[in-house]
Amino acid sequence: MGAALALAIMLVVVVGILSLAVNAQGPFQGGAPAGGPAGRVPRPSRSSHPGAGPSAAPAPERPPRRQPRDRSERNRERQAAPPATPPAQEPERPAEVDMPAGDLKPLNTQAQALVISVVDERTLGPVTRSRLTLRVEPVEGDAFEVTTRVAFPTPEDRARIKVGSTIPVRYDSNDHRRVVVDRDKEPGG
Repeated sequence: MGAALALAIMLVVVVGILSLAVNAQGPFQGGAPAGGPAGRVPRPSRSSHPGAGPSAAPAPERPPRRQPRDRSERNRERQAAPPATPPAQEPERPAEVDMPAGDLKPLNTQAQALVISVVDERTLGPVTRSRLTLRVEPVEGDAFEVTTRVAFPTPEDRARIKVGSTIPVRYDSNDHRRVVVDRDKEPGG
């Protein structure tokens, strides 16, 4: 009994929604919504029954089709349009040597760092991405620990970095979290 009641309520809701959808289409003309799908005017059905045909409701007239433009006409319009001005070019600036690509602030301080741990995260072809935990020992100031990621282009480059070895690094003196291994210099032992 409960299932039949739920089914009846659902049926009433669906009929109500369909009724709203049909009414939103506008008034009916000849059994089809005005304009039909995509704004097309409905045509009378072609039936082979003797009473159906021209005696049925006359079809409204179609609006005239827009004629395609000739290619030469389009070309004349393009030629008549003023030429687009090229964008202004900015003068080229030399790249800064001390700044790695993508950094906004320079890594302005050099130091030596003790390798505390090395964890190889991913190897893709010859490239190995590793996570290094380093104890950076600046010339002036206190030593600090930092974790950084390094992509070694070859297995030989990766093999040079060992726990307990000392490597050259560059870091931002204002933000000690920003540390990169200085590849221009050879790691010390």
